[in-house]
Amino acid sequence: MKRTVVLAPLALLFVSSFRLAHAAGNVVSIPLQRSFNRNSNILVTRRIARTRKQQGKDMMQLAPDVDFDEDSHDVEPDFGQVRLTDATDTYYYGVISVGTPSQNFTVTFDTGSANMWIPGVRCTSKACLQHNRYDHELSSTYQPLNGQFAIQYGTGEVRGVTSQDTVKVGGITIKAQPFAETISEDEVFELPDTEFDGLFGLAFKSLSSGGLVPPMTKMIEEALVDEPVFAFALSEGHRSFGELLLGGYNELHYKGELRWMRVTRAKYWQVSMEGIWYGDGKFNMLSLSKDRDVSKIPLDLVTGNPTDATLPDPWHQEKADEAAEKARKKARRKAKESDPDMDLEEKRRRPPTDSSPKIKKLLPTGPDASPETSAIMDTGTSFLLGDPSSIQLISRIIGADFHTGDMSCAHLSELKSFWISLGGFKFEIAPEHYVYRDPVKKTCSSAWVPSYDSPFWVLGDSFLRAYYAVFDVKEKKVGLAPINMPLRHF
Repeated sequence: MKRTVVLAPLALLFVSSFRLAHAAGNVVSIPLQRSFNRNSNILVTRRIARTRKQQGKDMMQLAPDVDFDEDSHDVEPDFGQVRLTDATDTYYYGVISVGTPSQNFTVTFDTGSANMWIPGVRCTSKACLQHNRYDHELSSTYQPLNGQFAIQYGTGEVRGVTSQDTVKVGGITIKAQPFAETISEDEVFELPDTEFDGLFGLAFKSLSSGGLVPPMTKMIEEALVDEPVFAFALSEGHRSFGELLLGGYNELHYKGELRWMRVTRAKYWQVSMEGIWYGDGKFNMLSLSKDRDVSKIPLDLVTGNPTDATLPDPWHQEKADEAAEKARKKARRKAKESDPDMDLEEKRRRPPTDSSPKIKKLLPTGPDASPETSAIMDTGTSFLLGDPSSIQLISRIIGADFHTGDMSCAHLSELKSFWISLGGFKFEIAPEHYVYRDPVKKTCSSAWVPSYDSPFWVLGDSFLRAYYAVFDVKEKKVGLAPINMPLRHF
């Protein structure tokens, strides 16, 4: 049955007239609210909730700026409306409910993972005791799955047991949704650094730990959304609103046309990555920094158009190697013209190319194949993670400390944009997105962070804030377009 989205007046904070692509039907809008204040009202209400629990009163209390129905315990009395808070300006989270009657939790919606988990009542880790905990004995729709759950994130580990229950998100009710209720959580999930209770994974099912069906997959399989699509519009500025849309995307939240990139491996939201350039520089830093001592690379090589006189001897050798490779390719082309059978044999050895004229490099084949360099779109990561050599070079360019990320705020106006090529398209990352400004300490730091164990680059919120991001589960593709969201505060 189709439903029509009814928007509360608060939703009009986005634009003067709000229009949804596919406005009639099962399309769900989840506003994302951001705040710099670590001691936000959600902490106060959690403290009140613990006191009320000790007094034998209703234990599930949310911040007063969260829509909440006291009678039904539903998070969203108005269809599709959720008020959310980010206390550190480095991640976004929203509200879901689990069980019958509903127990409410704040979760981060994470495209870099596929599982859903919330703290369980049996968890006695400090992180669990500081957050809302799920008590399955209070839910009439709970069913045990009796599986063990353990997952390691970049910042910490959680362990638990698997269960299933009714989950409500953005006005959608998912019955018998599998998830994990934790029995232990690492200290990185403690307050004040982590204010959200749990995690709501939006990656592909193949990434799911324990084979649990991700919530978005279940919504699609049970036709709870009109289209197998979801979209993020991450806002900028403290105490401002963003949006997660389930089942469609909002054409008013981006400028121009969406640029679609094929997912190279349906596990993460992973796309091919061809290079990084700074300003008007013509040199690709991914290739320059590969297997090189980047501390000796002259900066004008990557920030402008250097002459041969600026290049050290190793660069002359590299240019000679490139010239030799071009000569070999030319010789092969001539050989193919005189020997057609050679051309057929060459095609057998090479994988097919994509039909899109925007993508020039050969695409991978096989379930585990991936491009030489790739990147994932990850709403669960705050910054921009990449190989240490490239990040060291980038740090030199922008004047940041490679190890700490610290940099001066005095010369930000002199910095230029970086350009990153994804799926054959170039996307801009402006200084206001790759430099993190702490509003309390009045300090600046680089959002470029070295990653020593990741096989791909991770483009987190620092990148995604600049773009409206549409994730198509069925077609396995990601679309990006410059975001179009006026800054609004509550």
